[in-house]
Amino acid sequence: MGANINHIVLARTAFFLVLITQWSSSWPVDNPTLGFLELPLNTSNLDIQRPYDLPLNERYSFIDGVHKLWVYFSDKPHSPESQTHARTEIRIRVLTSAFLLLLTQWSSSWPVDPTLGLISLPLNTSNFHIHKPYNLPISKRYSFKHGVQRMWVYFKDKPLSLNSPTYPRTEIRIRGYDYSSGVWQFEGYGYVPCGTANVTIMQVFGASPHATTLMLRVGSNGTLTYYRTAVLDPYIYDRWFGLNVIHDVYASHLKVSIDGVLKFEAPGRGGKFHYFKCGVYAQPDGSYYMESRWKGIKVLKKCD
Repeated sequence: MGANINHIVLARTAFFLVLITQWSSSWPVDNPTLGFLELPLNTSNLDIQRPYDLPLNERYSFIDGVHKLWVYFSDKPHSPESQTHARTEIRIRVLTSAFLLLLTQWSSSWPVDPTLGLISLPLNTSNFHIHKPYNLPISKRYSFKHGVQRMWVYFKDKPLSLNSPTYPRTEIRIRGYDYSSGVWQFEGYGYVPCGTANVTIMQVFGASPHATTLMLRVGSNGTLTYYRTAVLDPYIYDRWFGLNVIHDVYASHLKVSIDGVLKFEAPGRGGKFHYFKCGVYAQPDGSYYMESRWKGIKVLKKCD
């Protein structure tokens, strides 16, 4: 009897999945323009092809944003030499190659959506493991109010654990999404108050022989840098900024975008597994007090 019930359940489930597949093929897509760049278009790009012996207004009008086109079967074709039937059509003129070249150059610095092609994974407070000075309760170095996760630390604080040789930190360690392959992304909005200096605010942990694949560091003058080398933003203080870090493990490649603009690319640094961290992690020359705030944190992954 139990086996028969299981067969019925499986059969009904399979039938429902078939229905879902059929229904979903007709569901509207959220935005079919995703991944495309809208180009400038005006009346100079619209060439009206009409019966050659008639003025434009005899077969075309443009009123209140509506293009109206009409034709009679007995009308002439669009040119005296044409053997085709009558028409009134809008022919979209192609942009000149010179303008397209300029457009390509301009668009390279336009904001884009770095999350295109990736899916956002479920994330809640259980995924946020707080690393803090070992001798203090969480509430002394971390708060989560009105959607903003605030982390702070003092340079004199204790490290993460009793025997750790590292500098003090208060960081969110993303749990549940450690990875060793594929394309993964950290997304979030960060805020660093003026005065916080020589501190790491975001990491891609895991590398070989190093400990990290990426560290984003705030310098003493408010610069945001990749480790201590490339400058990604000259002054990051006192403003919310969007941060996207994409790690392509297969290609051993990283991309960093700020406010939707690609700022930096770097090779990977090896390692068997990785995870994301954000917050404040003091460096040897860190300031007396360090703080960063985060909201809208997401983990995304490219579909396999």
